[in-house]
Amino acid sequence: MSSPLASLSKTRKVPLPSEPVNPGRRGIRIYGDVPASHDSELMAFMTRKLWDLEQQVKAQTDEILSKDQKIAALEDLVQTLRPHPAEATLQRQEELETMCMQLQRQVREMERFLSDYGLQWVGEPMDQEDSESKTVSEHGERDWMTAKKFWKPGDSLAPPEVDFDRLLASLQDLSELVVEGDTQVTPVPGGARLRTLEPIPLKLYRNGIMMFDGPFQPFYDPSTQRCLRDILDGFFPLELQRLYPNGVPFKVSDLRNQVYLEDGLDPFPGEGRVVGRQRMHKALDRVEEHPGSRMTAEKFLNRLPKFVIRQGEVIDIRGPIRDTLQNCCPLPARIQEIVVETPTLAAERERSQESPNTPAPPLSMLRIKSENGEQAFLLMMQPDNTIGDVRALLAQARVMDASAFEIFSTFPPTLYQDDTLTLQAAGLVPKAALLLRARRAPKSSLKFSPGPCPGPGPSPCPGPSPSPQ
Repeated sequence: MSSPLASLSKTRKVPLPSEPVNPGRRGIRIYGDVPASHDSELMAFMTRKLWDLEQQVKAQTDEILSKDQKIAALEDLVQTLRPHPAEATLQRQEELETMCMQLQRQVREMERFLSDYGLQWVGEPMDQEDSESKTVSEHGERDWMTAKKFWKPGDSLAPPEVDFDRLLASLQDLSELVVEGDTQVTPVPGGARLRTLEPIPLKLYRNGIMMFDGPFQPFYDPSTQRCLRDILDGFFPLELQRLYPNGVPFKVSDLRNQVYLEDGLDPFPGEGRVVGRQRMHKALDRVEEHPGSRMTAEKFLNRLPKFVIRQGEVIDIRGPIRDTLQNCCPLPARIQEIVVETPTLAAERERSQESPNTPAPPLSMLRIKSENGEQAFLLMMQPDNTIGDVRALLAQARVMDASAFEIFSTFPPTLYQDDTLTLQAAGLVPKAALLLRARRAPKSSLKFSPGPCPGPGPSPCPGPSPSPQ
């Protein structure tokens, strides 16, 4: 009988499990079998990176704290240096008072300087437009369209800046220095002769002066300013010293309340010629009176009042006198201005009465002259109105057919035939001057066709003749 130990010795030993091997690829390890050394290197790298980030965060935190401290210190400094509002107001008031005292001292010094030369500061005059708005007219409110929308020549006159009283006094003093009727040696060809000094006629207008018979010298001309400066300083004008070295008296006409209307063009000094004719006479051979040397009928009528109210009746002054003067001296025909009632005009009149302070919208002011030039129609239109609207309003105001006339302009020469064209597109905004003329028949085209001569004879015409189609 065998013992248990003997049976154990005979039992086979179970082999240990070997490493799993892929049967298709020998020598290749299975996924997940990584050595422990790789994990330690990764942990060391991550630890070093985390330490670097912590150091960077700590440095940025220290920098932020330092900047916060600087900002707090600067805010405290600003609060310390910022003045109190009451103190700033008081300081500004003291500065203004000091500046005002300095300016007053300068003004007194300038006034003292002017007084040493006999001058006085008068300042700038009040605006004419403001003064007109404050003055109440005896005839009530003027027509707002005529007063505000259209330019008047008198509105462009600059206020005078000449002391007329002092100028007249200086001219009187200069005239007293010369004995009237005294003689003066005047050189002539071949010798000399005595000439009696006669006073120089000098007309003093609101906007200039005129010596002898002209030309007119406006105040804004530098030569006129030099002449006035010599007179105010007590000297004879330099332009007269060559003719009158010992002085000459003046005969002054005080016309300071009148404005001299300057002529824009002088007469042509040469000889006029016309093609196919003999030469014309010179302009210098024609003696014309200066427009400012005599009183014309039109100037005389302008000085008269238009109407006078006597015992409740309105009496026309200019009308009968104009008819009387018409027989002896023909007067230029006056252009009758007619304000056409348009929807835009009615709307603007209503707007000016309800809210006069609101700005006016963009408008188109048209001045259209009739065919004979005796009438001028004034129309206030909107920029989006058409030529057809203007034509219809004109036809209604003239009580005639709208197709009986044409609207055109001379500069640039344009004929407005398209009734759908707006005023804005036609370039008639904000204002324009137009003309009317009778509608012309369209031009017929001419064709040349051979045919017999209109005169007697069997032979045809030698050449083509125009025949209207």
